[in-house]
Amino acid sequence: MSPATEFLRTFADRRQCIAELLELSQRQLDLVESDDYSRLLSLLGGKQQIISRLEAIAKGRPRLWDDWRAERDRFAPGDRQNCEQTLAETEALLARLLEQERVSTETLARRREHTARELQAVAAGSRVNQAYGDSLAPVTHRFLDRDQ
Repeated sequence: MSPATEFLRTFADRRQCIAELLELSQRQLDLVESDDYSRLLSLLGGKQQIISRLEAIAKGRPRLWDDWRAERDRFAPGDRQNCEQTLAETEALLARLLEQERVSTETLARRREHTARELQAVAAGSRVNQAYGDSLAPVTHRFLDRDQ
């Protein structure tokens, strides 16, 4: 396999991983908005598997970017163009992925804060109710007073 073909295959594998992450990220936002946290956990596990694939690609070619910069000028124009096109597509997908992740994270944070405020209100209401109830409750004893 030629060096250009190896680079193209590696770049295409990376692009595929980023595209899959983007798809999962879009589904993730739907799950967050619908409060479907059990499916969200499963989806996050799938994202982790894809990230592991990206890490494996990086370990397989630890000097990928240095090698690319050193060798790209020696490739045939068509081979270099194919590699650069794949890289550009990957960068565009990555930009969309980062934006999608930002929106998803902000949505999740807003939902968490809303839930925390609701829990505080419930807790405060329970404390008020308990305090009010305690002040009106008759004094009771655990033992029967036979002297009366």
